[in-house]
Amino acid sequence: MGSPVSPVVADIFMEDFEQKALDTAPAKPKMYKRYVDDTFAVLPNDKVSAFLDHLNSISSNIKFTMELEANNKLAFLDVLILRNPDNTLGHTVYRKPTHTDKYLNGSSHHHPSQLATVGKSLFQRARKICDENHIAGELQHVKRVLQRNQLKTPHQRHKGPKPPSVERCPATLPYIKGVTDRIGHILRRASIKTYFKPHKKITQFLRPVKCNIPLQDAGVYKLDCECGLSYIGQTKRSIKTRVKEHIADMKHTRSTKSAISEHTLDKPNHYIRFDNPQILAKENRFIPRMMREALK
Repeated sequence: MGSPVSPVVADIFMEDFEQKALDTAPAKPKMYKRYVDDTFAVLPNDKVSAFLDHLNSISSNIKFTMELEANNKLAFLDVLILRNPDNTLGHTVYRKPTHTDKYLNGSSHHHPSQLATVGKSLFQRARKICDENHIAGELQHVKRVLQRNQLKTPHQRHKGPKPPSVERCPATLPYIKGVTDRIGHILRRASIKTYFKPHKKITQFLRPVKCNIPLQDAGVYKLDCECGLSYIGQTKRSIKTRVKEHIADMKHTRSTKSAISEHTLDKPNHYIRFDNPQILAKENRFIPRMMREALK
């Protein structure tokens, strides 16, 4: 949201907005809960549209949209709220229709503690969100999902008192099965906590799609000639544009505008390697760029 103060201002605005809206509402909701920009409200069916119009009439800077319950169900964040026949509310975990139940695969090269956190977090979410009528079904679903992803089902262990230890700077190691995990055991004896990081993914080795092409920057560049000499120049624009200007100067025999053009006219049949310009330094500032050119 930009500046770190923006969320605070947004929350203050919404609290003031809600206070005005609820105090002046034509029909007050039986339940009204909000988390950031998602709101859950319980209203009679014939009062819902009027309440929405009331919210949208308070300020021109904020407009609300509405989603009604369908088949006695309504999603709010990652909770699926269900209306029971006796008009009480039940709740279980909500998953989007596009959810695939794909998680970190158990056969992937990750430290066992990292693989265990997948099942642990799914079980914790089920116990925190589901009511007693839906907890058993959700836990069975989580077990099936873990099995399909080749992950182990976590077991609750009795936690006894922790042995005394000394707080020391933790160590971060790349995870290599059979090597760094053994090092982690040794460090643990010395009260050094170890964090394991996975290997780089293929996408991390590839150039991002939106990254800058090197020749688009300003700086100092070098062009080689077949005779063994080289030309070093600087430009405040992109190096790619300056190289194109050198090519145009040679094409139109403008020897006074380019030292490269002058060189090729004085010594015909010389081939300048325009196909392989070398970037010696990237620099947008004029004085540092001139100094780098002189030093090269």
